[in-house]
Amino acid sequence: MDNCRFLFQNTTKISIIIPAYNEEDRILPLLQKLATLQTPAEAIELIIVDDGSSDRTSDLCQQEIDHQFPRGKLITLEKNRGKGNALRIGVAVASSPVVITMDADMATDLSAMEPAITGLQEYHIVVGSRSIKGSQTQGTTSARRFVTIGFSFFLRLLTKHKISDTQCGFKAYRSPVAKILFSSSRLKGFAQDAEILDLAYRHNFSILEIPVIWTSIPDSKVNLIRDSLSSFLEFIWYRLNAGKNMRIYGISLLGNGSEEQTIESGMLGFFSSESIYLRCGSTTDILMPGLDRPAIQIISDSFQRRYPDYEVCNCSHTLRDLASVGS
Repeated sequence: MDNCRFLFQNTTKISIIIPAYNEEDRILPLLQKLATLQTPAEAIELIIVDDGSSDRTSDLCQQEIDHQFPRGKLITLEKNRGKGNALRIGVAVASSPVVITMDADMATDLSAMEPAITGLQEYHIVVGSRSIKGSQTQGTTSARRFVTIGFSFFLRLLTKHKISDTQCGFKAYRSPVAKILFSSSRLKGFAQDAEILDLAYRHNFSILEIPVIWTSIPDSKVNLIRDSLSSFLEFIWYRLNAGKNMRIYGISLLGNGSEEQTIESGMLGFFSSESIYLRCGSTTDILMPGLDRPAIQIISDSFQRRYPDYEVCNCSHTLRDLASVGS
């Protein structure tokens, strides 16, 4: 599929996704630091997913978005369902070519952003690592270091990939890759980091690790023993139920000879931001992660009524297919 390319719905350059749970005391410094990036605020789609906080997290985030980020959005969930679930929801609505995920406590220094974005020119995913040469960590206890190293070692044995640090909260993705992987994930907790990278590895998406500067933040939401055991059990469940070559379903559009820009503008405005747009020659595939075929058929029929000049048919692609799409 080297002759295919992804299309994007928005004019922003980067979608930054932050899951937050009761972060009223810690999230403002991160948002204020993000506002000082060299990338203009108009080019940043900041997406904060408040995972059922009982404090003022949503109010504080909304104030910063209104003041600093004209393309930002806040998603407030009624119940706390876990970091993995919050990230899946945030990634689904992202509409920029690049998706960056990070923790609300800003444990990873933002100096990682530039090399991560550069790395995406060659790789599908860039992972921040606290374990490779060039990384710097501060305030990490011996117990936390032991558990982190042990968990990563276990994952390498189980999955055969060579990622040294799956659990660092800072990661960058080509946007369609993020949508594909997060929509295919099933875990809701901290083990989703490992699940996403294992899905990527098994379906031939390329991964680059970069060193980061990481500081242990007091009052972490992570309980070392409880969350490590929970992540271990979650990942075992995922591996026992993992499919071999997953498919994403959607519809294909073939225009009536009109220019490419016309078909793109009409198409991108009709479908939801959760969709993935793939252009191959004169055909445009709209992939709809997470939807079954009956739901997709309803959308297809609605599109056909609105744009009768387009020829519409069903389509699907495996994750391996999509890993070979040109950047």
